[in-house]
Amino acid sequence: MGESPNFKFGRERKPEVELGDLAELNMEILQSHIAATPSLRAQWHALSVPARLRLAGCPFLLVDAGFAELERWGRLPDFAVHEIMPVRALLTSRSVLSAPLVLRVLLLAWHMTRANPAGARIALGMSRRCAGIVADCRLTDLEALAERRPDWIRPRWDRRSDVWPAWLSAAAKESPRRLEALQLWGLQMLAAEVRRVAD
Repeated sequence: MGESPNFKFGRERKPEVELGDLAELNMEILQSHIAATPSLRAQWHALSVPARLRLAGCPFLLVDAGFAELERWGRLPDFAVHEIMPVRALLTSRSVLSAPLVLRVLLLAWHMTRANPAGARIALGMSRRCAGIVADCRLTDLEALAERRPDWIRPRWDRRSDVWPAWLSAAAKESPRRLEALQLWGLQMLAAEVRRVAD
């Protein structure tokens, strides 16, 4: 079996973890999603550390931020610096991801759209026009979104009960083939979303 690009094995076969920003965020996203989804906890806890790293080493970010949706990102809310949101609005805009994690997702998206727009579109399932909008955001815009609209960022496929059990099962296998096939399927799904709302 080939070695994962995200970690290396020494002579004693102990993983020296070298997670990149994408995989590191994916690991935190997975942990948050599992914590909020009781039906997945047993499968997750049964996974070894290398299996969890294989799962987190996905070539795209495991969140859905609607980056293909121009309607959402083309009309960013204009929050005043000290504007206070009503309690009801705060309660309805919750996310299973913590506010700091949501902000890190947004910051990664912002950085990628500036440094590598083509890579950002693949890793984030982002349309070309949305990539331009995110790249032009101010840091205060991203902070406001993380605080006021955390519901925009949620684990990918969190509303499909069939997807994550299959991914967890694939990660548990020694052979990488099933997990690689699911990752390819995921990339195809992201591309289909972008095509559906084509620029």
